[in-house]
Amino acid sequence: MKQLKKNVCLILMLTVFSLTTLSGCSLYVIDWSINDGFDDEEYIAPDYNFQISAKENSLNFSISNIGTYGENAKIVALAPYQYLYGEDYVGLSEEVGATPIEISNYECGTSLDFTANRFIGENNKIDGLYYKYYVLSNTDEILAGPMYCTEIEHINGSEDPLPAPKSKKGVASEDMYTDKVGDLGCSYTAISVVMDYMIAPNEFYNTVTKQIEPINYVEGVNEKGELTISHGSETWAADFIDYNGKRYYFRLDLGGGVSLRHYDNIIKKYTDDGVRVTLIMLLHNVFDKNNRYIQPYHITYPATAGNEANYVQFNTSNAYGANYWGAFMEFLGNRYSQKGSKCGNVFTYVLGNEVDAPTQWNQIVAPNQPALSLENYLEEYEREMRIANMALKKYHANSKVLISLTNHWASAYNEYAPKQMIDYLTLKTLNQGNYDYGLAAHPYGSNLGIPNFWSNDVSNTSMTGSLNTPQITWSNLEVLQLYLEQTTKRCNGKVRSVYLTEGGVSSSSPSSTMFEETLNQQAAGVAYLYIKCAQLSCVDAVIYYRLIDHKDEGIYFGLFTNDLSFKKPAYNVYKYIDTQFWHDISFPYLKYITWTVSLGPGIPAYTYGYNVGNVSGYKDTMKLFNSKFNWEVWNEDLIGVRIINEQDYI
Repeated sequence: MKQLKKNVCLILMLTVFSLTTLSGCSLYVIDWSINDGFDDEEYIAPDYNFQISAKENSLNFSISNIGTYGENAKIVALAPYQYLYGEDYVGLSEEVGATPIEISNYECGTSLDFTANRFIGENNKIDGLYYKYYVLSNTDEILAGPMYCTEIEHINGSEDPLPAPKSKKGVASEDMYTDKVGDLGCSYTAISVVMDYMIAPNEFYNTVTKQIEPINYVEGVNEKGELTISHGSETWAADFIDYNGKRYYFRLDLGGGVSLRHYDNIIKKYTDDGVRVTLIMLLHNVFDKNNRYIQPYHITYPATAGNEANYVQFNTSNAYGANYWGAFMEFLGNRYSQKGSKCGNVFTYVLGNEVDAPTQWNQIVAPNQPALSLENYLEEYEREMRIANMALKKYHANSKVLISLTNHWASAYNEYAPKQMIDYLTLKTLNQGNYDYGLAAHPYGSNLGIPNFWSNDVSNTSMTGSLNTPQITWSNLEVLQLYLEQTTKRCNGKVRSVYLTEGGVSSSSPSSTMFEETLNQQAAGVAYLYIKCAQLSCVDAVIYYRLIDHKDEGIYFGLFTNDLSFKKPAYNVYKYIDTQFWHDISFPYLKYITWTVSLGPGIPAYTYGYNVGNVSGYKDTMKLFNSKFNWEVWNEDLIGVRIINEQDYI
């Protein structure tokens, strides 16, 4: 037995020696067969066809092979918040067992292509784009559906009015306009839009009697020539949109900095600078029964009342909330997608923040209530996504909605595991009409406050390069590329877009004795993350978080210190990392990227690094974890894509 152990140990040592001569390889064994979740082989597509497209004034249906040949069926429609009896998941809908609208008859098992009026209801004002459609038997059994429109004829055309981005590089701009975004050479930025006071209620709601009283505003014009709305002694500057036969108003000024006029100004300045803006849509529950003009009651979930500290999900589970949401997103789509818009341009919208952790960032139930099942939670969230997608696509083909996720993946940070959410969303949208939603990922290191995240991530024995890894960080971000490349995860054959709307590398506090060392580690990490993202085709934008240290976070992601008195080395690294000088600016920091691989009990650990002699460039640092991603397909031309004048380089 002792001799056997000695032989095994010798084999292991020889194997380690031979493998560790290959720069940049980590020695993690990956079992790809264990619980990889939903994948291409497991998906069984329906054996029938059910498609709907929306033209300017019509809906086109294409149906075949549904039901038993010779039997009669009917095609019906429901609003997105309504459900039929017998549906498995209804979220928190207030209308289960609703009476559908009959559209047409259908002879089961046959093929049927027909056109229906898109606009229905009184004076043909209700847009059938927003309905979901079913095929029901004569006994009201669901034979197919729900199915949504997946092709939407847009109003403004598909031409992108913005110049092509110079690179993937972006920075979160502290929700303000700053010339630092331009100085960094960024093509992207992200702004958090707090919607709390923007939507003017169309009705009063008495929370005691449950009575609803309509509000009839009086329209006027102020001295600036702007629309005003008045009710009693209250008057506000506003704008509006007519949506599904009803007028919805949105205040230009109310709630201090969180106003439409404030955001219009920022968006327009960035648009003029050629910077693409992503809006992160956030909401608090600030409904006040004593000031009924602040916020419509029905746009938030009743269980979140009184908790104004956390963000809540927009409530689309009722007719009022769903229509407010659709109207608001149409309003934004119309406002920000027009070529030459006086308010600027926006084409990407993140709905909520880190929605896999709703207790903290996307509340839908009270803190003392049990979480919804994953299926019912996503019924609510995907309905919000679906309505927003249709509203935005109605105005421009390039508009996109994004789901915001933490740096967790196959394990849950809070209520839900992001991978499980996207697995389920994949199934849901494949069966109900696929659309090109994207991911707003937050790939911090596994410990957000550690500057040398690569070393900490590798020492985290649970992290891997498998699709099952508990977390996706900067160190194994390529796992997200592998996951999204699966056939079923795509939309119309295209890999879904990833916008890294939050994620940074911390230094230590300026008062720390480690400050100088961590500044160098932060600069190295900033170079690492951008170089890696340049090689990942799924990543459309790297919006670094953040420009300036936040005085209350206790973590120091900023490229400047909090008082702007000190520009960190990471600033210049990020400024030039996408230019032809990327190697010159990043190479001095390569020596700070070292990591140690533990090979098991009784086997010496192995260290990697430039100073050790087994790392010669950033390419060697990319493969911190073994995965199926092929880092040999390496293209340095993808990094230095922004050409600047030599005299402009420091």
